[in-house]
Amino acid sequence: MILILLTLTGLLAAGTAAAVPTEDSIDFYVESYGALTPEDDPRIAIAYRVFERVRAAADQSRHRTPRLVVIGGDTNAWAIALPSGHIVLSRKAVTLCFKQADENLARTRLAFVLGHELAHLAHDDYWHEEVERFLADSPDTQRIAHFLDQNFEVREKELAADDKGYIYAAMAGYPVHLLLERNDTKTDFFTFWMQQTQARISASHPFPEDRAALLRERLRMLQEKVAFFDMGARLAHFGRCSDAIYFLREFQQVFPGPAVLNDLGFCALQQARQAMPPRQAHFYWLPFLLDLDTRMPRTRAGLPEDEYRFLKHFPLNGTATGYLRDAADYLKRATESAPDYLPARINLATVQLYLGRPHQARAVLAEALRLAPDDWQAQMLDALALYEQSDADIDLWSAAVKRLETRADMPPAWRYNLARLLDIRPRNSDADQHWNQLATLVPRLPRFIREQVCRHQRVQPQPQCLTTPPAGRNVPLPWSWPIPQAGGTLVTPSLRARLFAGWESIPFDWFRAKLYGFIHRAPHHTAEVMEMDQYLQLQVTRTGLPSSEQAVARACPRPLHHRRIFQGTVVTCNNWAVLLRDGHPREAWWISR
Repeated sequence: MILILLTLTGLLAAGTAAAVPTEDSIDFYVESYGALTPEDDPRIAIAYRVFERVRAAADQSRHRTPRLVVIGGDTNAWAIALPSGHIVLSRKAVTLCFKQADENLARTRLAFVLGHELAHLAHDDYWHEEVERFLADSPDTQRIAHFLDQNFEVREKELAADDKGYIYAAMAGYPVHLLLERNDTKTDFFTFWMQQTQARISASHPFPEDRAALLRERLRMLQEKVAFFDMGARLAHFGRCSDAIYFLREFQQVFPGPAVLNDLGFCALQQARQAMPPRQAHFYWLPFLLDLDTRMPRTRAGLPEDEYRFLKHFPLNGTATGYLRDAADYLKRATESAPDYLPARINLATVQLYLGRPHQARAVLAEALRLAPDDWQAQMLDALALYEQSDADIDLWSAAVKRLETRADMPPAWRYNLARLLDIRPRNSDADQHWNQLATLVPRLPRFIREQVCRHQRVQPQPQCLTTPPAGRNVPLPWSWPIPQAGGTLVTPSLRARLFAGWESIPFDWFRAKLYGFIHRAPHHTAEVMEMDQYLQLQVTRTGLPSSEQAVARACPRPLHHRRIFQGTVVTCNNWAVLLRDGHPREAWWISR
């Protein structure tokens, strides 16, 4: 239970010992107090929506499916998990979550309350069954209080449910740090709840200050471990997924949220593509979404007449299949843990296309398009999956081409895939205009895509396309790296102590992978440096950055490469990159090559 002490007085006053909750007691609550629906009150509707979101992120018991019932009546503010799988939440508890709070804080309070009870369900913690057995003959509130005071096992379960509930709410995307804020006008959530409910402290429910302190320590640990997620995502961006997965898995152990699952799936997908023949891996120009908070078509010359017309007809080798299955597993778990999370659905649809499962890809994309109807990558993938559904009896090529042709402002990937489909039939004159349009963008295209565009026999003028444009002059970067001239520097213990005096150093050591080192974080997290095997591998700075992407572009001697990520863009130049949010530089990264 989320209360510091569950007030059973109202329950016991409603009936005799037979009214004490049992495994089938949901009827008792509904009959005694009435069930409220989302239509009864906008705040009740919010509670049900929060419950669905947190339930998706929470661990699931094998024995029951969690369900929420909000009851009315003259009850105190409380929540309780029943062995039937029901979580009973009183209307007063909902009202209390909204008291002295904006909607963001109210939702976060509800998420924690419900996450706490979901933790009890997941671990089959039903302390009130012990109360029932203890009080079977003559219920008495004083005896209840005495019983709880003596039951220290209950206390441990409550603390564990606090911890899990906090994690579930955070995984569901709620700003749980708000629960622990204290200032002149606010108290932490536990103190607030006790003051409002006038609940007493017992051995089974410790001091609110202690509960808040334990969760502050959990938050501190998560903030330390998030350094592993950040480094893993950056390594993945630079193509070093074999290293990135160790950092991501380290974070997954403490916070298995959708972003880390998505990025692990992203890496497994990249490893699968590396294990494929190039023309299979790059048959289409497919999207892959990293979350930081996470192509080769045939040429007409020299290829046999029975060239593959569908991605689904390529045979998969065992290595690629294994990686794709790993990717699908990570990404499915990400979608299940966050029903409104888009990146994992985009990546999962791509995996299903590689596995030759266009029907499953379209099912995933239907959910993605429900979440983001205007997302062009989801629309493009859906058109490609539609074509891949073609078989001997149903030809969906023209329907897929029609979908792609309807867009006026075609992103390069969209135009490339349209040209790819037009070339398959072929529709040479229609395809030519798209290949030639892509040829004008060659400096900005990914390497494998660039090669195919330039080698296409109808691209005119081909010599200019194939010729690498001269790089511009080197321009000094408008920012400084934490450790200038870091490449190739051996970091001895004495040098480490000198370089990172006053910094926080987080060690890692993965014995089997022979990866060891430190993540060094500057005070106030203005910079980070990752040291691996005694060499500086990756640096991050958040200071001195220019105010616009145009200023970043002027520092690169060639066109920047753009990668869409979830809620932002990363632009890359040689061995450095800049993270953009809303078009503004937020971080600059350097990696050792």
